[in-house]
Amino acid sequence: MTPHEWPRAGGVESPPSDRLPAPRAPSDDPGSRLRWKSADAVVVEVTGEVDLCTVARLAAVLDEHVRARPGVLRVDLGQVGFLGAAGIRVLLRAGRHAEAAGVHLVVDPGGSRAAIRALELLDRLQGR
Repeated sequence: MTPHEWPRAGGVESPPSDRLPAPRAPSDDPGSRLRWKSADAVVVEVTGEVDLCTVARLAAVLDEHVRARPGVLRVDLGQVGFLGAAGIRVLLRAGRHAEAAGVHLVVDPGGSRAAIRALELLDRLQGR
C-alpha cells in the first residue's frame, strides 16, 4: 500500500501535494564559500554533501570563478561528507572549462574520506 492509498482519519483530507516540502530539500547553507581570493588565485571551500540537491550551487560558484580567469582555482573538499556522481560530474566539467580558459584547477580532497574515495575511484576509472 502506498501512502496515497492509506486510509484517511475521520474526515481529514490530505494536503495538496504542491504545498508539501521536497523530501530532501537543500539546506540554507550554500555548501561552498570563497576562502581566498587574489588576482592570481582563488580558493573555494566546499562543505557538507555534494549531491544532486546541492550540486547546482557548486557548479555556479565554480563557473563564476573560472570566468574570472585566475591563474589557479583551488577547490578544497576537506570538509565534504559525501561526494556523489553529480559532484564528480561538476568537477570534471569545471576542469574542462578551466583548461579552456587557461586556469589551473586544483581539486584538493584534504582530509575528507568521502572525497578521497570518490577521486581515487575516478582515477582508477580513467586509468591513471
